[in-house]
Amino acid sequence: MKKRECLSILAGFVLLVGFICSAHAAGQLPLDIRARFGNIEITDTAYWETSESTWFVLARTPDGTNMLFCFVLERGEWMQKFQTDTALPQGNGRVRILFSDRVRDTADGRESVQPVLTIMQYGTGDGETSVRVQADFLRSASGEWNLIRVYLAEEKVCLEISEDAITFTSLTGQDDRTVRAEIERDLRRIDLAGIPGSPEEAESLSSFPAD
Repeated sequence: MKKRECLSILAGFVLLVGFICSAHAAGQLPLDIRARFGNIEITDTAYWETSESTWFVLARTPDGTNMLFCFVLERGEWMQKFQTDTALPQGNGRVRILFSDRVRDTADGRESVQPVLTIMQYGTGDGETSVRVQADFLRSASGEWNLIRVYLAEEKVCLEISEDAITFTSLTGQDDRTVRAEIERDLRRIDLAGIPGSPEEAESLSSFPAD
């Protein structure tokens, strides 16, 4: 993946934000879900309307921890499937969750209709309108939400993540590099803070023998 392709992907998500925001803002979080949070602050929501209707709820606890909750409609009742704080950026930067109904192939730039959950964190102070971290999770045929892409502003790098490899694209003009490595990608178990920010970090995690 070339640098310009990574930048075009990020630009594409910016263009989609307005559409996605209006789409999920139009739906109202069901009262029986909202009631479960009591005095805990709900900071954002995202709704995926299919035969397996899903609400993701982003909340911030009184101690300042960002938490993500997943609810799925089953036999007319909203069931909590999981909750996680490790899949989210922490700290004071504003966090948002967004749904898109399409994903772009980095090899040829083509888009296909598949559900993607995007988690974004903005900076603070003068950088409060700039995306600091962006993570994209693609829903698999078996129902998992698996990490496929991460943008890390501080490291100035974009990562494409598959089952057995990570491709790093530097946004400062350095060459692309692919490292054979297996990391946890499932939204339910992933530790976003542990995602390698460089090929060297990825190599230290790799279970594959060196080429």
